[in-house]
Amino acid sequence: MRRGSSAGVTVAVGLALFAVSCLWKGEPEVDFVSGGVPNSRSVKVARCAGDKALKDRVTSIGKTSKLTDAMRLVAAAKVRNAQNGVAKSRPFSDELLGMIKGLVKRLKGSGLEADLPMLRVPEKVKEVGILMMTANRGLCGAYNTFVIKKTGARIQDLNKQGISPKLLIVGKKGLAGMKTRFPKDIKFNYTEEWFPMPDTIKAKDSAEIAEVLENYFLSGEVDKIEIAYGKFINLISNEPTIRTLLPLSPTGIEDPEDETFRLTTESGKLKVEREKQKAPKAKEIEADVIFDQPPAVILNSMLPLYLNSQILSLMFDAQASELSSRMSAMKAATDNAKELQKKLLVLYNKKRQAAITAEICEQSAAATALESADVKGKAGPALGVVDNEKSVAEDFMKELDSGDVPDAPVSVDTYGPLTRADIKDA
Repeated sequence: MRRGSSAGVTVAVGLALFAVSCLWKGEPEVDFVSGGVPNSRSVKVARCAGDKALKDRVTSIGKTSKLTDAMRLVAAAKVRNAQNGVAKSRPFSDELLGMIKGLVKRLKGSGLEADLPMLRVPEKVKEVGILMMTANRGLCGAYNTFVIKKTGARIQDLNKQGISPKLLIVGKKGLAGMKTRFPKDIKFNYTEEWFPMPDTIKAKDSAEIAEVLENYFLSGEVDKIEIAYGKFINLISNEPTIRTLLPLSPTGIEDPEDETFRLTTESGKLKVEREKQKAPKAKEIEADVIFDQPPAVILNSMLPLYLNSQILSLMFDAQASELSSRMSAMKAATDNAKELQKKLLVLYNKKRQAAITAEICEQSAAATALESADVKGKAGPALGVVDNEKSVAEDFMKELDSGDVPDAPVSVDTYGPLTRADIKDA
């Protein structure tokens, strides 16, 4: 008996829960037109007016402007690193140059040029080497193009003198530009000597380049070595320049246009301050100084160091030119992206407003049509006095059974033009 009563209680509880669930769900909603239960499905049509593709493009351009602005700020930070590199390498270069000039002054008139190959100037230049210094990356305006075109113009001048120069390249862009940017009629010999332009310039990078240039010069393969690079002027301009590296001149080793730059800020804007550097004075070497080794040997060991310091300084200068060009290019790209985003946003808002206006017009027209309709929802002209809905339906069914109603629509031309008699019979 206990088992039967417990089973009955369980069944009663189940029935009660089922009834509560049915009451909770309520009656299913019935469609007003078809009388059926509508399917619950999600609407896949966009519920907001406007062009989605245009909106995505506006968003994409906004992200691009943020990216280019970030690249501009990164380039500005790297310009400061180039500035610090020049400042750190300056004391060693000045001290070395002063010592070289002191030794040259001490041994003046002793035929020093004959014993120092790096100072020997040939009577006639027959072979020339050109070091073209470019960047590894693009997105820096016309910096690489200007340097490549300057090198091509220099090669054309040498070709007119009957010289086919040997080319050495720094940077990936120079390697690619050699095939596409050079004039087609120039003649040069690519030596397969290529060096990457490092992001962080160190003394070992310049030492590797200086060693190769020194070997070409001392072996007699070239009588003169020039460098083509972008000379840094300010943050918005640089000048492609050709400068002679070898041979060195014993009386004018220093660069007559030597100057340093310093990146500062003024009223929240970046500014470059340039300062002319005076040539280091020659070290005073006393007459009774006894050299441990011959002066020519000492100078031969110091001149490669000086060449290395010169190349290091030029690499910093070229990197500053590249980064300043990238700052200008990214600033222009950011401004253009913001302007384009603004124009597209205006166009998007116009199209969105037009779509909203069209939807409002459609809804207003539908509401007006519903208001002008009959209250009972009937449509079409009113029936005659004798006819009613039942009689019209019966007459239509009789016509169907008798075959008077054609299976397909019949053209008016089949019956010909109507006469007054036809109209009276009708």
